[in-house]
Amino acid sequence: MGPAGAEFSSAKKIGEVLKYHMKNFFALLMMLAVTATATAQSRTLNKPVVCDATEKVFKTIVEDFKETPQWQGQNPQQGTSTVLTVNLTTGAWTLIEFTAITACVIGVGENSSSAWGTPV
Repeated sequence: MGPAGAEFSSAKKIGEVLKYHMKNFFALLMMLAVTATATAQSRTLNKPVVCDATEKVFKTIVEDFKETPQWQGQNPQQGTSTVLTVNLTTGAWTLIEFTAITACVIGVGENSSSAWGTPV
């Protein structure tokens, strides 16, 4: 092989080496992207919530918004309960955290459905 053949052979080897390193570089970038996403720092949000007497909040939700409780859970460490109420006709929903004395609306929305996509 003459000098031109040697240049071609070297270029081919360089191309193969670059392809190999580019594949590894791309894999490294993907790993970094996944790691950065997985280790993103959590943050605390201070959002306004509406709180009032528990009896008054539930009376308003049931009478004015026609929502009924569909799910409830307890938090013994905080001494609170959380309930999800839904208007089964409109799909509107309200998430309420409460004690015997005070209830706070912590979320509201529309188009409720179960985790399986069926209307709640």
